[in-house]
Amino acid sequence: MKKSIFLTSILICALQFSFFAQTKQKASAPSDATTGYTYDFDKANELIIERLSNPTESNKDVQTITEEKSFPKLTVGQKIDADYRKKLAEWVEKNPSLIISTLKNRKEIVYTY
Repeated sequence: MKKSIFLTSILICALQFSFFAQTKQKASAPSDATTGYTYDFDKANELIIERLSNPTESNKDVQTITEEKSFPKLTVGQKIDADYRKKLAEWVEKNPSLIISTLKNRKEIVYTY
């Protein structure tokens, strides 16, 4: 009788330990490596300029960027010159999250690191 109680209690303990080991979540080791998205600055600028100078269906997704409040607007009759390109480049540098979220589907511009 004592032997069967002893064996039963060992079996129950073993099952509980097994169940506990399976349900315990394993924490991943900390890493210093950062992950995320980045974009090709020059290609993004050229795509935005293309949208401004020649809006087509292929660059329609850039419309979200050009409608942003802080986006440097072209006034009527203003051409895309070196001064405007400089303003645009500064704006793109200050708004990387908008560029990445808008152009995430364009793998040639936005990519993971």
